[in-house]
Amino acid sequence: MLSKKRKFESPATAAAAGGDSDEFEPLPTIGRQRIDEALKEADESLATIEQNAKQMRRKLREQAAMIRGLITSSGGQLMVTGRLDDEIEIKVGGTVLCVPRKPLLLPGVSESIIAYLLLYHLEGLPKDTEGRPFLDADPVYTDWLFDEIAKVGSADAQRETHEIVLAPPHDTDSSSLFWHSLLFASKTGLDIHMPAAAPSPDGDDHDNMHVDEAQQLEGGEAAEGGEKGDAVDGMAALSKSIASLDASVGRLGAAEDRLMQFSKLVKPLLASGVGQGDEIRSVRVRGKTVSTTEATLGAAVQSTSSEHLFRVVDFARRKRITQPDCLVMPPAASNAKQMQVDTEMYGLKHEPFCSGLAGGDLVIETAEEWDEVLKMTGKTSPMPSLLYKGSRDTYAFPKLLQCVAGKSGLLFALQDGDTHRFGTFIDGQIVPPADPTQTTGNYKVPLFFYSLSGAYDAPTKIELPEERQMVEVAGTRGAVKAKNVDRHGNLCIARGHLWLGMAKPGPAADVSSCSQLLNEQYLPGGYRGEISESGYGRLAAQRDFTASEIEIWHIKQWLSRPYGTTSTQQTHS
Repeated sequence: MLSKKRKFESPATAAAAGGDSDEFEPLPTIGRQRIDEALKEADESLATIEQNAKQMRRKLREQAAMIRGLITSSGGQLMVTGRLDDEIEIKVGGTVLCVPRKPLLLPGVSESIIAYLLLYHLEGLPKDTEGRPFLDADPVYTDWLFDEIAKVGSADAQRETHEIVLAPPHDTDSSSLFWHSLLFASKTGLDIHMPAAAPSPDGDDHDNMHVDEAQQLEGGEAAEGGEKGDAVDGMAALSKSIASLDASVGRLGAAEDRLMQFSKLVKPLLASGVGQGDEIRSVRVRGKTVSTTEATLGAAVQSTSSEHLFRVVDFARRKRITQPDCLVMPPAASNAKQMQVDTEMYGLKHEPFCSGLAGGDLVIETAEEWDEVLKMTGKTSPMPSLLYKGSRDTYAFPKLLQCVAGKSGLLFALQDGDTHRFGTFIDGQIVPPADPTQTTGNYKVPLFFYSLSGAYDAPTKIELPEERQMVEVAGTRGAVKAKNVDRHGNLCIARGHLWLGMAKPGPAADVSSCSQLLNEQYLPGGYRGEISESGYGRLAAQRDFTASEIEIWHIKQWLSRPYGTTSTQQTHS
């Protein structure tokens, strides 16, 4: 039994009345040991719960202040303001654009980075000389996106729907793919709300816990039904409150994580807060205005065509804004040689760029090679990101497994010396066995090989029969055994056509010890290498070799058309 009956009052009211002191009289001694022990244990448990609850409420307020600071420190607003029928005017890369406000709140748009940015963080963007918010992005793509958002609003007004999907020529343009991935295809996971109703007339700040009529009724019935019923109902209410608290704390943690991720993504687009790099630089070339921030391109504008200048500036933007390990393609133009000259005139290398990668050397060296290899995958508007690079992450097999865990669509790129570059695309996952001392056995997964140089003069796809499209993975303390020979490795691809971490007896100390061969019948025309007496060729310089580099890229897709196909060849992933 509880020692004392109380009328119902909220925790905030109780705290105000009694402060941190114990407001209960001492427990009476019954005189029976087991009953007195149970009373004491229950009372101490309730006191501990009460004390922990007070600590959690203090931490909850600290977390609320942290979340508020996370929003406001980057110029964010706590609530959406402005009329629904208004437009938002913004300058994008030198072009003034407008987007209607209401469609930003509609399903299919409200989850995007651009909607959250414009509705909550518009004032956090740099300002041009007229005080207009400036978005350092591709104005051509953004103009298209704003038109699509307006179409969503028009369709909604007619009780119809409109899906925003990249269309030609944007769906094969590296710049549009980049900006679409960042501004629209990336989802915040955050809710957008219109301003809440005005505070209640009684001035209550609603900091107290709310109790509905059923709870009050239950409390009254418990008081009338005796102390035992009060205790039972109290335990039920406590359990319900704990479950509610656990769910609420989980939602708060998820919201905080999503706000931090949003801030990380858009930070390069927002004003620095100290004016560093925020100045908007504009230049008119042959009647066209190109604008960017000082942080993107600090060099003075030199003589070039407006088209090439626009593409150079956009390349610099994408390099600055992209997330670590994401691939940024250099600008393309009909006059490729002049485009390269104009890019390098601004101190930029005209080559694929991977953010956060010291040195920048990649196995797939040029945009043209990337274009060919990505077409081979058949993936829908792919966006490559680097999961693993041996020279950076070490060639330890456990590290490789850690880097690729949970990712599907793995593009391996290997280099053997200065001459031979090749790889394989595995349209699935590398999944180690549950027992680290065993192997997975061969499991089916679509795959093919490709050569970039050495074995072929140009990027070439090597397809295999379905029965060869297998992968076997060893555990971190296990080994895959080669057939008919005393050799073992960490990873066996295509039934022995490529081994990583192979040695005799093996496995090798690291995955750079490789072995590779292909049956002559699988090799397309144009092969420049040797064919062994047993009828095998190879994509490396030698069958057994130490890879000078191994990269594994995640090839993710999110559009409705395979990369490099025409609009009449649509498929769905």
